[in-house]
Amino acid sequence: MRYITEEEVEKNLKMKDVLDKLKEAFTYLYQGKARYSPRDRLSAGDGILNTMPASIDPWNMTGMKAYYASRKGGSFNVLVFDTHDSELKFVIEANLLGRIRTGAVPALVSSLLIKEKDPVFTLIGSGFQAVTQLTGILELFNPAEIRVYSKTFNHAESFAADYSRKLGIKIRAYRTAHEALDGASLVSSITSAIEPIFSSSDLGERYHVNLAGGNLPFRSEADQNVLVSADLVIAESLEQALQESKEIIEFNEQHSDRTIMEMKELFSGRDLHGRYGKSVFKSMGIGLEDLAAAKALIQSLGLDA
Repeated sequence: MRYITEEEVEKNLKMKDVLDKLKEAFTYLYQGKARYSPRDRLSAGDGILNTMPASIDPWNMTGMKAYYASRKGGSFNVLVFDTHDSELKFVIEANLLGRIRTGAVPALVSSLLIKEKDPVFTLIGSGFQAVTQLTGILELFNPAEIRVYSKTFNHAESFAADYSRKLGIKIRAYRTAHEALDGASLVSSITSAIEPIFSSSDLGERYHVNLAGGNLPFRSEADQNVLVSADLVIAESLEQALQESKEIIEFNEQHSDRTIMEMKELFSGRDLHGRYGKSVFKSMGIGLEDLAAAKALIQSLGLDA
Protein backbone atom coordinates (compact mmCIF):
# COMPACT_ATOMS: atom_id res chain seq x y z
CA MET A 1 0.00 0.00 0.00
CA ARG A 2 1.32 3.42 -1.00
CA TYR A 3 0.58 6.50 1.10
CA ILE A 4 0.53 9.72 -0.96
CA THR A 5 1.02 12.98 0.93
CA GLU A 6 -0.47 16.41 0.38
CA GLU A 7 2.96 17.62 -0.77
CA GLU A 8 3.02 14.96 -3.50
CA VAL A 9 -0.47 15.97 -4.59
CA GLU A 10 0.60 19.61 -4.85
CA LYS A 11 3.65 18.76 -6.96
CA ASN A 12 2.05 16.27 -9.29
CA LEU A 13 -1.70 16.75 -9.72
CA LYS A 14 -2.59 19.00 -12.66
CA MET A 15 -6.01 20.47 -13.45
CA LYS A 16 -5.80 19.34 -17.09
CA ASP A 17 -5.19 15.73 -16.07
CA VAL A 18 -8.13 15.78 -13.66
CA LEU A 19 -10.40 17.18 -16.39
CA ASP A 20 -9.33 14.39 -18.75
CA LYS A 21 -10.01 11.67 -16.18
CA LEU A 22 -13.36 13.19 -15.24
CA LYS A 23 -14.43 12.93 -18.89
CA GLU A 24 -13.51 9.25 -18.87
CA ALA A 25 -15.18 8.54 -15.53
CA PHE A 26 -18.49 10.19 -16.44
CA THR A 27 -18.50 8.49 -19.84
CA TYR A 28 -18.15 5.16 -18.03
CA LEU A 29 -20.91 6.21 -15.64
CA TYR A 30 -23.22 6.94 -18.56
CA GLN A 31 -22.34 3.57 -20.11
CA GLY A 32 -23.09 1.71 -16.87
CA LYS A 33 -19.45 0.81 -16.30
CA ALA A 34 -19.09 2.93 -13.15
CA ARG A 35 -21.13 3.49 -10.01
CA TYR A 36 -21.27 5.66 -6.92
CA SER A 37 -23.36 6.08 -3.79
CA PRO A 38 -24.49 9.45 -2.44
CA ARG A 39 -22.57 10.93 0.47
CA ASP A 40 -23.31 9.29 3.81
CA ARG A 41 -22.99 11.40 6.95
CA LEU A 42 -22.51 9.78 10.35
CA SER A 43 -22.40 11.70 13.64
CA ALA A 44 -19.15 10.95 15.43
CA GLY A 45 -17.85 12.76 18.51
CA ASP A 46 -18.17 16.49 17.92
CA GLY A 47 -18.27 16.15 14.15
CA ILE A 48 -19.45 14.21 11.14
CA LEU A 49 -17.82 11.31 9.31
CA ASN A 50 -18.54 11.61 5.59
CA THR A 51 -18.04 8.73 3.15
CA MET A 52 -18.41 8.89 -0.65
CA PRO A 53 -17.88 5.51 -2.36
CA ALA A 54 -17.54 4.78 -6.08
CA SER A 55 -16.20 2.21 -8.52
CA ILE A 56 -14.95 2.35 -12.12
CA ASP A 57 -14.81 -1.03 -13.80
CA PRO A 58 -12.43 -0.32 -16.74
CA TRP A 59 -9.86 1.01 -14.27
CA ASN A 60 -10.22 -1.97 -11.89
CA MET A 61 -10.71 0.70 -9.25
CA THR A 62 -13.05 1.11 -6.32
CA GLY A 63 -12.80 3.12 -3.13
CA MET A 64 -14.07 6.21 -1.45
CA LYS A 65 -13.40 9.66 -0.20
CA ALA A 66 -13.65 9.68 3.58
CA TYR A 67 -13.37 12.76 5.74
CA TYR A 68 -14.11 13.76 9.28
CA ALA A 69 -15.20 17.35 9.80
CA SER A 70 -15.81 19.26 13.02
CA ARG A 71 -15.37 22.80 14.28
CA LYS A 72 -11.68 22.01 14.68
CA GLY A 73 -11.32 21.41 10.95
CA GLY A 74 -11.34 18.48 8.58
CA SER A 75 -9.21 15.51 7.62
CA PHE A 76 -9.64 14.34 4.01
CA ASN A 77 -8.45 11.08 2.46
CA VAL A 78 -9.16 8.99 -0.63
CA LEU A 79 -8.83 5.20 -0.38
CA VAL A 80 -8.20 3.31 -3.62
CA PHE A 81 -8.67 -0.46 -3.92
CA ASP A 82 -7.64 -2.61 -6.89
CA THR A 83 -10.61 -4.82 -7.78
CA HIS A 84 -8.38 -7.19 -9.75
CA ASP A 85 -6.03 -7.94 -6.84
CA SER A 86 -8.57 -7.20 -4.06
CA GLU A 87 -6.02 -4.97 -2.36
CA LEU A 88 -5.91 -1.51 -0.83
CA LYS A 89 -3.37 0.15 -3.13
CA PHE A 90 -3.36 3.83 -2.16
CA VAL A 91 -4.30 6.16 0.66
CA ILE A 92 -4.16 9.75 -0.55
CA GLU A 93 -4.25 12.92 1.52
CA ALA A 94 -7.03 14.72 -0.30
CA ASN A 95 -7.46 18.30 0.85
CA LEU A 96 -5.96 19.83 -2.30
CA LEU A 97 -7.13 16.95 -4.47
CA GLY A 98 -10.70 17.71 -3.40
CA ARG A 99 -10.33 21.40 -4.16
CA ILE A 100 -8.93 20.68 -7.62
CA ARG A 101 -11.73 18.30 -8.61
CA THR A 102 -14.29 20.75 -7.15
CA GLY A 103 -12.95 23.35 -9.57
CA ALA A 104 -12.67 20.93 -12.47
CA VAL A 105 -16.25 19.65 -12.49
CA PRO A 106 -18.09 22.97 -13.12
CA ALA A 107 -15.51 23.92 -15.74
CA LEU A 108 -16.03 20.63 -17.55
CA VAL A 109 -19.82 20.99 -17.53
CA SER A 110 -19.50 24.58 -18.77
CA SER A 111 -17.29 23.45 -21.66
CA LEU A 112 -19.91 20.95 -22.81
CA LEU A 113 -22.69 23.55 -22.95
CA ILE A 114 -21.13 26.89 -23.86
CA LYS A 115 -20.16 27.51 -27.47
CA GLU A 116 -18.11 30.65 -26.96
CA LYS A 117 -14.54 30.27 -25.73
CA ASP A 118 -14.19 33.87 -24.52
CA PRO A 119 -17.16 34.48 -22.18
CA VAL A 120 -17.38 37.19 -19.57
CA PHE A 121 -16.78 35.13 -16.44
CA THR A 122 -17.97 36.06 -12.95
CA LEU A 123 -16.73 34.24 -9.87
CA ILE A 124 -18.89 34.62 -6.77
CA GLY A 125 -16.91 33.89 -3.63
CA SER A 126 -13.25 34.47 -2.83
CA GLY A 127 -12.54 31.85 -0.16
CA PHE A 128 -10.12 28.90 -0.19
CA GLN A 129 -12.09 27.04 -2.89
CA ALA A 130 -12.34 29.99 -5.26
CA VAL A 131 -8.94 29.73 -6.96
CA THR A 132 -9.54 26.22 -8.31
CA GLN A 133 -12.92 27.33 -9.67
CA LEU A 134 -11.00 29.99 -11.57
CA THR A 135 -8.15 27.75 -12.72
CA GLY A 136 -10.61 25.13 -13.95
CA ILE A 137 -12.33 27.73 -16.13
CA LEU A 138 -8.98 29.05 -17.38
CA GLU A 139 -7.98 25.57 -18.49
CA LEU A 140 -10.94 25.39 -20.89
CA PHE A 141 -11.80 29.01 -21.66
CA ASN A 142 -10.08 32.28 -22.47
CA PRO A 143 -12.46 34.74 -20.76
CA ALA A 144 -12.87 38.19 -22.26
CA GLU A 145 -13.27 39.47 -18.69
CA ILE A 146 -12.83 37.94 -15.25
CA ARG A 147 -14.82 39.41 -12.38
CA VAL A 148 -15.05 38.47 -8.72
CA TYR A 149 -17.64 39.33 -6.10
CA SER A 150 -17.57 38.51 -2.41
CA LYS A 151 -19.84 39.56 0.44
CA THR A 152 -16.81 41.33 1.90
CA PHE A 153 -15.41 43.62 -0.79
CA ASN A 154 -11.92 43.65 0.75
CA HIS A 155 -11.73 39.88 0.32
CA ALA A 156 -12.71 40.12 -3.34
CA GLU A 157 -10.23 42.95 -3.86
CA SER A 158 -7.39 40.97 -2.28
CA PHE A 159 -8.27 37.88 -4.30
CA ALA A 160 -8.33 39.89 -7.53
CA ALA A 161 -4.96 41.52 -6.79
CA ASP A 162 -3.26 38.30 -5.66
CA TYR A 163 -4.37 36.11 -8.53
CA SER A 164 -4.02 38.78 -11.19
CA ARG A 165 -0.36 38.79 -10.21
CA LYS A 166 0.08 35.03 -9.74
CA LEU A 167 -1.76 33.99 -12.89
CA GLY A 168 -0.71 36.91 -15.08
CA ILE A 169 -4.29 37.89 -15.92
CA LYS A 170 -6.61 40.78 -15.16
CA ILE A 171 -9.27 40.17 -12.50
CA ARG A 172 -11.58 42.94 -11.34
CA ALA A 173 -13.37 42.99 -7.97
CA TYR A 174 -16.94 44.31 -7.74
CA ARG A 175 -18.84 45.72 -4.79
CA THR A 176 -22.22 44.20 -5.67
CA ALA A 177 -23.30 40.92 -7.21
CA HIS A 178 -25.53 42.80 -9.64
CA GLU A 179 -22.59 44.79 -11.04
CA ALA A 180 -20.39 41.67 -11.23
CA LEU A 181 -23.06 39.73 -13.10
CA ASP A 182 -24.14 42.44 -15.55
CA GLY A 183 -23.28 41.07 -19.00
CA ALA A 184 -21.70 37.86 -17.68
CA SER A 185 -22.51 34.70 -19.64
CA LEU A 186 -20.57 32.28 -17.43
CA VAL A 187 -20.92 32.30 -13.63
CA SER A 188 -19.46 30.10 -10.91
CA SER A 189 -20.51 30.47 -7.30
CA ILE A 190 -18.55 28.89 -4.44
CA THR A 191 -19.81 30.23 -1.11
CA SER A 192 -21.35 29.07 2.14
CA ALA A 193 -24.33 31.40 1.74
CA ILE A 194 -27.56 30.55 3.51
CA GLU A 195 -29.65 33.15 1.68
CA PRO A 196 -29.52 33.60 -2.12
CA ILE A 197 -26.83 35.98 -3.36
CA PHE A 198 -28.31 36.69 -6.79
CA SER A 199 -31.48 36.29 -8.85
CA SER A 200 -32.46 36.04 -12.50
CA SER A 201 -32.84 39.83 -12.69
CA ASP A 202 -29.07 40.09 -12.19
CA LEU A 203 -28.40 37.91 -15.23
CA GLY A 204 -28.70 38.54 -18.95
CA GLU A 205 -30.50 36.82 -21.83
CA ARG A 206 -27.96 33.99 -22.00
CA TYR A 207 -26.11 32.42 -19.11
CA HIS A 208 -24.65 29.28 -17.66
CA VAL A 209 -24.46 29.23 -13.87
CA ASN A 210 -22.46 26.76 -11.77
CA LEU A 211 -23.59 26.51 -8.15
CA ALA A 212 -20.68 24.79 -6.41
CA GLY A 213 -21.05 25.97 -2.83
CA GLY A 214 -23.22 24.54 -0.08
CA ASN A 215 -24.01 20.83 0.14
CA LEU A 216 -26.40 21.15 3.05
CA PRO A 217 -30.18 21.62 2.57
CA PHE A 218 -30.33 24.93 4.44
CA ARG A 219 -27.83 26.70 2.15
CA SER A 220 -28.74 28.50 -1.05
CA GLU A 221 -26.61 30.62 -3.40
CA ALA A 222 -29.16 31.42 -6.11
CA ASP A 223 -32.78 32.50 -5.99
CA GLN A 224 -35.27 29.93 -7.29
CA ASN A 225 -36.05 32.17 -10.25
CA VAL A 226 -32.54 31.50 -11.61
CA LEU A 227 -33.42 27.80 -11.94
CA VAL A 228 -37.02 28.43 -13.05
CA SER A 229 -35.85 30.78 -15.81
CA ALA A 230 -33.29 28.26 -17.06
CA ASP A 231 -33.89 26.05 -20.09
CA LEU A 232 -31.81 23.31 -18.48
CA VAL A 233 -31.12 22.36 -14.85
CA ILE A 234 -28.42 19.79 -14.16
CA ALA A 235 -27.22 17.97 -11.04
CA GLU A 236 -24.25 15.64 -10.65
CA SER A 237 -26.49 13.18 -8.82
CA LEU A 238 -30.22 13.80 -8.59
CA GLU A 239 -30.50 11.46 -5.62
CA GLN A 240 -27.82 13.33 -3.71
CA ALA A 241 -29.11 16.74 -4.79
CA LEU A 242 -32.54 15.93 -3.39
CA GLN A 243 -30.86 15.31 -0.03
CA GLU A 244 -28.32 18.13 0.03
CA SER A 245 -29.24 21.02 -2.26
CA LYS A 246 -31.87 23.52 -1.18
CA GLU A 247 -32.02 24.92 -4.72
CA ILE A 248 -32.72 21.50 -6.26
CA ILE A 249 -35.08 20.36 -3.49
CA GLU A 250 -37.26 23.46 -3.82
CA PHE A 251 -37.15 23.42 -7.62
CA ASN A 252 -38.24 19.77 -7.68
CA GLU A 253 -41.05 20.37 -5.18
CA GLN A 254 -42.40 23.46 -6.92
CA HIS A 255 -41.88 22.34 -10.51
CA SER A 256 -42.32 18.58 -10.50
CA ASP A 257 -43.18 18.70 -14.20
CA ARG A 258 -39.66 19.93 -15.03
CA THR A 259 -36.88 17.44 -15.73
CA ILE A 260 -33.56 17.74 -13.90
CA MET A 261 -30.79 16.28 -16.03
CA GLU A 262 -28.04 14.27 -14.38
CA MET A 263 -24.47 15.18 -15.32
CA LYS A 264 -23.75 11.78 -16.86
CA GLU A 265 -26.27 12.56 -19.63
CA LEU A 266 -23.85 15.18 -20.95
CA PHE A 267 -21.56 12.30 -21.95
CA SER A 268 -23.99 10.52 -24.26
CA GLY A 269 -22.15 11.74 -27.34
CA ARG A 270 -24.67 14.43 -28.25
CA ASP A 271 -23.29 17.87 -29.07
CA LEU A 272 -25.05 20.31 -26.73
CA HIS A 273 -22.85 23.36 -27.36
CA GLY A 274 -25.04 26.45 -27.56
CA ARG A 275 -28.27 24.45 -27.48
CA TYR A 276 -29.53 25.99 -24.21
CA GLY A 277 -29.67 29.75 -23.78
CA LYS A 278 -29.90 29.52 -20.00
CA SER A 279 -28.57 26.64 -17.93
CA VAL A 280 -27.78 25.91 -14.27
CA PHE A 281 -25.54 23.19 -12.87
CA LYS A 282 -25.62 22.24 -9.21
CA SER A 283 -22.36 20.64 -8.04
CA MET A 284 -22.06 18.96 -4.64
CA GLY A 285 -19.26 16.45 -5.13
CA ILE A 286 -19.52 12.68 -5.55
CA GLY A 287 -16.96 9.96 -4.91
CA LEU A 288 -16.64 9.16 -8.61
CA GLU A 289 -14.89 12.51 -9.08
CA ASP A 290 -12.42 11.80 -6.29
CA LEU A 291 -11.53 8.46 -7.87
CA ALA A 292 -11.01 10.24 -11.21
CA ALA A 293 -8.68 12.75 -9.56
CA ALA A 294 -6.90 9.89 -7.77
CA LYS A 295 -6.43 8.11 -11.11
CA ALA A 296 -4.88 11.26 -12.61
CA LEU A 297 -2.53 11.57 -9.64
CA ILE A 298 -1.51 7.89 -9.65
CA GLN A 299 -0.67 8.09 -13.36
CA SER A 300 1.30 11.31 -12.95
CA LEU A 301 3.40 9.61 -10.25
CA GLY A 302 4.07 6.67 -12.57
CA LEU A 303 2.36 4.27 -10.19
CA ASP A 304 -0.38 3.01 -12.51
CA ALA A 305 -0.03 -0.70 -13.18
